[in-house]
Order: sequence, then C-alpha cells, then structure tokens
Amino acid sequence: MAERDYALDVVEGDRYERAIMFHMVLSLVAGLALGALGAVLARGTGPLPSIYQPYAFILLVVVVGRTAAGLGWALLAGTLAAFGPIISLLVFTLLDPAGSLLGAEVDGPMLNLMVATLAAFAVLAHLTKRKDRWADVANGALAGAVMVDAADKSLGGGLEHVYGFWPWNALLVTAGALGLLFALRREERKGSLRRAALVAAAVVCSAFAAAAGL
Repeated sequence: MAERDYALDVVEGDRYERAIMFHMVLSLVAGLALGALGAVLARGTGPLPSIYQPYAFILLVVVVGRTAAGLGWALLAGTLAAFGPIISLLVFTLLDPAGSLLGAEVDGPMLNLMVATLAAFAVLAHLTKRKDRWADVANGALAGAVMVDAADKSLGGGLEHVYGFWPWNALLVTAGALGLLFALRREERKGSLRRAALVAAAVVCSAFAAAAGL
C-alpha cells in the first residue's frame, strides 16, 4: 500500500487557496475597472451608457460566478465584483458632485439591492455548472432576469424606463441574454437548452403578469 504524500497535499492545498484568493482579488479589481470605464462612458451621449450599465457588470458577475471554486466562493466573489463598480462610481461622484453617476434616486437600500442582485446572478451562474436539471433552471432564471430588466427599461411605464432604449438597445440586450442561455447550457444533456429556454420564458411571463396585476 502506497504511503500518502502529505507534503504534496500541503502544496496542492496551498495552490488551491492561492487560486481562490487570486480569483477574489481579480473579481474586485475587474469590478473597479469596469466601474471606472462606466463612469467615463456616462459622460458621453448615445445608447452606449444605458447598455454598458448594468449589463457589463452582469456579464462580469456571471463570469466570476461560473469560474468560482464553489457556491460559497461564487457568492463572495460575486459580491466583491458587485462592490467594485459601485465604489468606482461613488468615487467619481464625489469628485464631481454635480454629475451624480448613480442617480438621485439611488440611496443606501437601493445600493444594497443592486449588490444583492448581482451577487445572486453570480450564484445562478455557478449553479449552471451542476450536472442535473437545476442547472437548466439557474440558466433560464438568469437569462430571463436579464430580459425582464431590458423590458423594464423599454416600456414607458417601467420602473427604470430609459428613453430611446427601444428598439435597438432592447434587441441587443435580448440577443445577449439568448447568447448567455446558449453559452451556459449543459452540452452533455439532451434538451438542456430547451428546458432553460422554457424557464426563461416563464420568468418573463411571470414578470409581465405581476406588472399587469394579474
């Protein structure tokens, strides 16, 4: 019977911990960088700022959650990645109080909700790595939530309506959500994409039903 090499186990464990720490630091740094770029883009005009924020941040937390070592690490790294853009935007706002980049309606509870939502997206992205049907549910819920946000910005009565978001911005974001649905599917399981698409459709329909008061 071969003896266990405990020294090798220690080395592998150290590498594993270093990789996790690097992943978390990189998540925060990437969030700070995207937030700084978003602050610069917000000074301009046109459709790009409304697409960049928050969808660039959503894409970041999806990548962070998908590449995390575990579910708990996905939540932690996703939270750090969510804090990054907010920190950058707050710093730019403090430097130029007249041009608030977060909006006058954004307060403490709203910022907490933004962080919680982005962190939840990271968790959903990590759950898409599962080998069962819950991966399809997480994939569909993630893509559906992005589509609902795009619809909210497009409709005149939406809570976050953005003038001019419809049609091209909305179509671009929807195409991105469909691409996300395809990219996060489980290739080894037949029908994975179909089930995820059904969940996404259910999320969108539920949101419209709730908005209509049904």
